[in-house]
Amino acid sequence: MFRTADVEVLTRKESSTASISPRAVRVRARAGAEGMADGSSGGHAALDRTNVTPRPPLPRHHLAQRLRSGLLLLLNLGLLFVLVNLLWVVPVGSQDLFGLYYAPLFPLVIMLWFWTAFVAYCERRHVRYEVCFSSEDQKYLMHSDKLFLVSNVLTAIVLGSGVAFLFHSSVNNPYLASYQPPILYLGLLAFVLNPTNVLFKETRLFFSSTAWRVFTPLRTVTWADFLLADVLTSLAKPLSDTERAVCHLMTGPVMSPIEERCGSASLVIPVGLALPYLWRFVQCIRVYLDTGARPQIWNAVKYSTAFPVIILSSMQYHVDRDQWHGFYRPLWLAAALLNSCYSYFWDVERDWEIQLFSVAAKQRSLVATPVFQSQLLYPKPFYLYLMSSNFLLRLAWTHKLSPHLRKNQLMALTFVVLECFRRFQWLFVRIEVELRKIQAYRPEVGILVPPAGHKQQQLHHPHSDELAPGEWGPAGEIQLEDRL
Repeated sequence: MFRTADVEVLTRKESSTASISPRAVRVRARAGAEGMADGSSGGHAALDRTNVTPRPPLPRHHLAQRLRSGLLLLLNLGLLFVLVNLLWVVPVGSQDLFGLYYAPLFPLVIMLWFWTAFVAYCERRHVRYEVCFSSEDQKYLMHSDKLFLVSNVLTAIVLGSGVAFLFHSSVNNPYLASYQPPILYLGLLAFVLNPTNVLFKETRLFFSSTAWRVFTPLRTVTWADFLLADVLTSLAKPLSDTERAVCHLMTGPVMSPIEERCGSASLVIPVGLALPYLWRFVQCIRVYLDTGARPQIWNAVKYSTAFPVIILSSMQYHVDRDQWHGFYRPLWLAAALLNSCYSYFWDVERDWEIQLFSVAAKQRSLVATPVFQSQLLYPKPFYLYLMSSNFLLRLAWTHKLSPHLRKNQLMALTFVVLECFRRFQWLFVRIEVELRKIQAYRPEVGILVPPAGHKQQQLHHPHSDELAPGEWGPAGEIQLEDRL
């Protein structure tokens, strides 16, 4: 939070026949201003939102559309019931194969449902979350009713394939069962990359192109790139398990996978776990090179702390028992604790801009009362709950970075779903913080963060003299390079 009496905003714009996007934003503040450098998204908050256009109103739900969505939901509930019952009757070997090929996909679908719930909440509260994205990317964001349809369809595909696999396994027909996993994986890939105009082609291709930008993080980072890459770090274990499943499908046979090729001791597991953190690490370095925002270096260090956890955990399969318990396991525990504590600090102080550790440092105390923003989007108890639950889930989150803890499939799946829920909670305040930055820089866009207990239409247009957090330069100058 910054205080200033004079604010001069000089925006240099680059002309283009298609659009005009700012290349730099320089805000000069009087000497004596107070602030904290932002390190959560760096260049993402550099405001490639010159043309912030309100989203069109939600279309009316026709009776046929409601009926279709309701039937799909009932179908998924029925498939889930059948699947759970089949898991109790199939042999243990079939249960293990089901966990190998299908368990990695459930957290991905659950995360999609969480995103659908978040969008539905924003629409209900009139929170304009889409403003965080660039004006070009906003065109591809879907309303919650369409997301609900896509989530239902993908859930039905995964559950239906799982039921077919377990059914053929229960009747001792491994030949037909072996066809289900490869057909499912190829079908999901075809669904995402399908060039025909079915099931929201433009949004699917936008997701594919954003994912490709994340997988090859050598270009300018957009808000969509940052958000997807951050979510993928929470899905590191499902992505690693998916890589493992695909490896088994490619090396075969499907019903008798060879453990030596793609098992726990292979490089497939730690590499798959490390990739999402490597993508975010490179993104942070790229944002630093583009903007000069020094906090991005510390953000990159945060993601790099995941690598020792992954490497040390994988050593269990390459050393004897005494070496593991006497040397590597204590190092793994120390690395896991460092990663969890650093990540929790960054969530609270940077991503959510709640002053907790900084207040404790000033007071030289281990216990401090958190300092929140003057206007909050949610009731204050929600933030206190969020800080507490995030701390506990961060400690449990270490489970997904550790290959040697994946032997119990049900426990592993439970921890991954908890991490998805933690990311879902994180999203609410992270979007609020980003909207507050945009609102402070561009008051003409209107109220983006309505205080808790108020309706958006009851609020007056703000004339804020506060500056969004940025990277302070000499003489109280904020430099934000916009290269979107």
